Amino acid sequence: MPSAAAPFSDARRAALFVLAVTAWRVATLAFDRTDLWVDEAQYWLWSQNLDWGYFSKPPLIAFWLRAVTDLAGSDHQFWIRVSGPLLHAVTAGLIGLTAARLYGGNTGPWAAALYATLPLVAVGSWQFSTDTVMLPFFALGLLAWTHLRVDRSISWALILGMAAGMGMLGKYAAIYLPLLLALAALAVPSARIAWRDAALAAATALATVSPNLLWNLRNGGTTFRHVAEDNARLGETALDPAAGAEFLASQFAVFGPVLLLALLFVLVTFPRRGPESRALVLLSLPVVLLMTFQAARAGAYANWAATAYVAGTALAAATLGPRLLKVSLALGLAFTVALPLAYMAADRLTLPDGTLLARRYVGPEAMSDAIADTARAEGLSVVVATRRDVIADLFHAHAGSELAFYAPPPSGKPESYYEQTFALPQSYAGDLLYVAIEPPDCPQARDVGSHAPGTGVHRNRPQGFWRMPASCLRP
Repeated sequence: MPSAAAPFSDARRAALFVLAVTAWRVATLAFDRTDLWVDEAQYWLWSQNLDWGYFSKPPLIAFWLRAVTDLAGSDHQFWIRVSGPLLHAVTAGLIGLTAARLYGGNTGPWAAALYATLPLVAVGSWQFSTDTVMLPFFALGLLAWTHLRVDRSISWALILGMAAGMGMLGKYAAIYLPLLLALAALAVPSARIAWRDAALAAATALATVSPNLLWNLRNGGTTFRHVAEDNARLGETALDPAAGAEFLASQFAVFGPVLLLALLFVLVTFPRRGPESRALVLLSLPVVLLMTFQAARAGAYANWAATAYVAGTALAAATLGPRLLKVSLALGLAFTVALPLAYMAADRLTLPDGTLLARRYVGPEAMSDAIADTARAEGLSVVVATRRDVIADLFHAHAGSELAFYAPPPSGKPESYYEQTFALPQSYAGDLLYVAIEPPDCPQARDVGSHAPGTGVHRNRPQGFWRMPASCLRP
């Protein structure tokens, strides 16, 4: 357990540290030189069309962004991203409280400080995502569990259920919370909560998430099908051990090398650990192992194990000695400071081959402006774009303009939110601007330009512009 002489010997110091890190992130966002990433632009569009579910995600992020941008009176990317650092600061505080209840001493302050500087959190405090809105509820659920494992409590049972339900409204990965709590209860007697509290929490979680469940029932299970077929790819059966190893290696960058080694060390020494640590192992590492298997089976993004590091941070803070805690914090803090500086110079900072370091986040708005300028020059008011990233930015960059943006009508089931909700209406019969990499199969199409930037996300995928009648897009 961390020494009492360590830098975070009390909650006040840790709180000041987390606030300072959060202030740095908020301040540097005002000077960020990147454009909205495709998913951020899509979440913003959802916030303009509120519903209880969407093609690829549950709805909490849309409601959250709508509240923030309405309060700010602006849809500027700063306001779309600014609550990210604040939500992660809340998550850090909740993890600190959880660690303090389980271990006492200054483990809680250290856990809060470590979480605030995780590489995962540094990226999530800049790029707004469903993980960011889900993790505070996941952390709140774990805190409620630390109370319920000691005393029966209707209020904490309600909080646990609400946290689980709200977490699932943020991202379906929050389903790991009740599943992992059940696993811990099976293996560690002191992790169990009263049956009454468990039933009340389950009922509350079900009631909280029920609007999204009902939405999926009314919409053919759209989100569930996307998660199962497009993300998890449940039909895949072949295994690629190299892909699994690559995913596991990526977790050293997501969580930090020192902290992940600490978790793996606790796993190896599991029988010798106290009940609190054994419970936290079961509340964290199964997600990493499951996602490693998923990566080997059908692929997985590095952030898909994010829920593991809520309990994992508390466990690492309780496991490492003062020296390794300081090393881990120093590494995390260096990345925390450097990342915003990199994005403040995103349009200038290049790799040795001349490619922008942040190329994925530079250029979407320039592409949108070129498309809008071409449409206006041609006297057109309708734009059809084939790429999801292009149409996503068009909606945000030219919101409120006279231009209307659509995806091509799908030939089968919709493959994106845009095909599902913003497919070109069958009733439209005029000319339109068609935006794609490849020319359309339309004899009446007339080439009216292109945008081929020399840098940024569209560097190797220039978009061509064609004027053509809408009838060319009819099945």
